[in-house]
Amino acid sequence: MNTEYKKYYDRFIKEQGVEKEIILCIEEMSELTKELSKFLRYKNTSKEESIKQNIIEEVADVLNTCEQMQNIFGIDEVEKIRLQKFKRAFDE
Repeated sequence: MNTEYKKYYDRFIKEQGVEKEIILCIEEMSELTKELSKFLRYKNTSKEESIKQNIIEEVADVLNTCEQMQNIFGIDEVEKIRLQKFKRAFDE
């Protein structure tokens, strides 16, 4: 985790609390899901480019909130499990 981001994550927890950070993560994932669905529905139309920009913004939001979940629930354990899943996917 970027150490500069960590100070913001800790500040959000201090000011808003863990529960609100979890709710925010859920909301951001939902918004990304919605934009990805729109992308598939409006692919090759005049709306495609603006939807791509929305996806980029939502991906940034989801990455930030997921990293906050790592901060809350334990980054070392998350990283360990991520590596296990990559290795399992390629039978390593």
